[in-house]
Amino acid sequence: MKKKKLYLLLVVVFTVSTFLLIKMNDSKFIKVEGKTAYAEGIHKDIKGLTTEKVLKGKTIIIDAGHGGKDDGSSGQRGTLEKDVTLKMAKEIQREFAKKSDATVILTRDQDDSVTLGNRVELANKENADLFISIHFDAFTSNDVEGITTYYNKEEDLRLATLIHSYLFNQDMGTRDRGVKLGDYFVLRENTQPSILLELGFISNKEDEKRIISQAFQTKASIAIVEGVIEYLSK
Repeated sequence: MKKKKLYLLLVVVFTVSTFLLIKMNDSKFIKVEGKTAYAEGIHKDIKGLTTEKVLKGKTIIIDAGHGGKDDGSSGQRGTLEKDVTLKMAKEIQREFAKKSDATVILTRDQDDSVTLGNRVELANKENADLFISIHFDAFTSNDVEGITTYYNKEEDLRLATLIHSYLFNQDMGTRDRGVKLGDYFVLRENTQPSILLELGFISNKEDEKRIISQAFQTKASIAIVEGVIEYLSK
């Protein structure tokens, strides 16, 4: 009788063990940040196992140049600088929301007139970790094209160089005009780290076509956000 019970017990153990081995082979193991996560079913995706967003506690000001009565420059297709800077600023804000927990504040979120002084004052008031002003260049000759990144203070050169390099790591499809010293009010009078981006010549037909495209705005936003994340993470 004892031998029969022992035999039945061994059969049960063997059956359960075999079942578990089969289930493990039909499943997948995924390693997330040093921990092993078990996902049942070979085709089932893991949800909720995302890395923690970065830049928590950081404040970033995105300045959409011009606005209100100040149209800024205009393109051959009739594009107004004030419109595309606002669209670009909102795109950058959305990209930050995807990839970080940073507080991102726009100097304007609609077609408003905002003085240069108020833009700088906002950055100082919020004790911003970063101030980025978005613009699009223009020239009397419509064959001039390209992207330029400006800084004013020596301590902001690294920031300008880093963001500029991230932009051209993407395929911007336009001329690299480099990183330059600029005597702009929003940079000169800002006590926070700050740069000004001229993301193309709106007076150039090809640049204008490029900068109003969603593809360009998405790529530029990704580049700016990734550059900021590297800058503020060190």
